[in-house]
Amino acid sequence: MSKPVKLFTLSTCSHCRATKELLDRLGVSYDHSDVDLLKGDKREAVIEDMRQYNPSISFPTILIKDKVIIGFREDKIREALQPINDIERLFETLRKIQEPKGFYFNKDKKRVFELLEGLILNKKRYGYMSCPCRLGTGDHEKDKDIICPCIYRSADVKDYGSCYCNLYVSLLWNEGAESDVYVPERRSPVGY
Repeated sequence: MSKPVKLFTLSTCSHCRATKELLDRLGVSYDHSDVDLLKGDKREAVIEDMRQYNPSISFPTILIKDKVIIGFREDKIREALQPINDIERLFETLRKIQEPKGFYFNKDKKRVFELLEGLILNKKRYGYMSCPCRLGTGDHEKDKDIICPCIYRSADVKDYGSCYCNLYVSLLWNEGAESDVYVPERRSPVGY
């Protein structure tokens, strides 16, 4: 899986160095290309890729998810990174809690991060992390069965190798033995 941050840099650029140092200090992993060190077709391909984000080909050009930041602008970088940092923190927190209980994150980390982003969004919307694959009502009492990890997770993972949204899975699921199994909805419809 590619990292959520991508840099187009020059090895001689002080702003590029400052960007890398900031990301390193914040513990953010990133992919980068020092364009001036590339040769031939590889260099042309990277420049062509960069041109779609920054037609003037200036450095650094920073891609953070769907945001493009041109130049070393620490405030903009930090602002764009905030959701990524929240997702990574939630990932580590839940992994430490759930793995000892026998529940593992799906090996597809991109999918996991999308689901965790949904949990964070639902927490902002409703005040609790309702399942991102089910429609929450905003009423804690009505939604208590789908607050992640939902009450259906254990039975779903036992019977199908995965919870309904494929966030939590068994080891067999991650090894591919159960990953093509459809997980049916166990929740009864609730009034909206």
